[in-house]
Amino acid sequence: MSLRADNQAALKALDAPADTIRLYLLYGPDEAGSEALAARFAKAMGAGAERIDLDGPTLRGDPARLSDEAAAISMFGDKRWIRVQPAGEEVLPAVEALLQASATGNPVVLIAGNLRKTSKLLTLCDGHKAVVAIVSYAPEGRNAEQLAVTMAREEGLELPGDLARRLVTLTSGERGLLAREIEKLALYLDATPQRPHAATSEALDALAAEGGEQQLFKAAAIILSGNIRAAEHELARLRQSGGSLAGLLRLTLQRAVGLAQGQAGQGQRFGGRGEDDLAARWSGEALGRAIHRLAEAERTSRLSHGVGETVLAQELITVARMAARGR
Repeated sequence: MSLRADNQAALKALDAPADTIRLYLLYGPDEAGSEALAARFAKAMGAGAERIDLDGPTLRGDPARLSDEAAAISMFGDKRWIRVQPAGEEVLPAVEALLQASATGNPVVLIAGNLRKTSKLLTLCDGHKAVVAIVSYAPEGRNAEQLAVTMAREEGLELPGDLARRLVTLTSGERGLLAREIEKLALYLDATPQRPHAATSEALDALAAEGGEQQLFKAAAIILSGNIRAAEHELARLRQSGGSLAGLLRLTLQRAVGLAQGQAGQGQRFGGRGEDDLAARWSGEALGRAIHRLAEAERTSRLSHGVGETVLAQELITVARMAARGR
């Protein structure tokens, strides 16, 4: 079964795992979206389920390991599932063995990134009766806002259109960040699917005042202003408070793109008295290089999970230094 992530059938397949499905292949250019789907599957399995973590290099060296883990029985009789990430074409022999095994009892969730249409792994999985393949594309525009509304409804939140747009702007439409912001809002309002609650701008403002949205906007402006010492302070404070460096990078990237568009006389302006001051610190060439660095750092953070936070912090400070040179 091959589905898009925005298809209700895909969500139902993850929310109610079927005994006949051996493998859930999550792939596509929006890897953060695939990770959000994997988290959804984990929630369906339950907090007490045992999770086994494997990766592509491990399975390349030992292809039989995947089917062995899928057939293993938990010592405590709990549910058990296997998560494979990162993974690519190197796991093909392991997946072949899994699908050919006489019996398996533990489902496998494989996050494979952006597979080509000619991928042998995708060809094997696409249409196989024991596989659910779900492709994730980054939501944009109204699709992103509708995604926010749908995700909020699942948490028991009624999300008005203006708040959906605000959340999409804050998270750049990244599913994982969007899900976390919605979860925080639901917790703040004590909303559940059984006790729905209408989201309000006041509630979102209150969360922002605790260091969320306002801190990110402030930190992004400081980085683009070239104040290196203040940028280092904001990064340290954000990490100490458990904030999202990925969210800060995406917002900084978004503001940098907005500055570039403003210099070209087009695009969105964030407003505020400091907007022209920020634009004045950057030449078009330097801003283009900064945008490229930020975009590459965002991509690296998604693909290299172990060093993501370090890479983000380094690149944000590098961008601050680039702005400082233009002061």
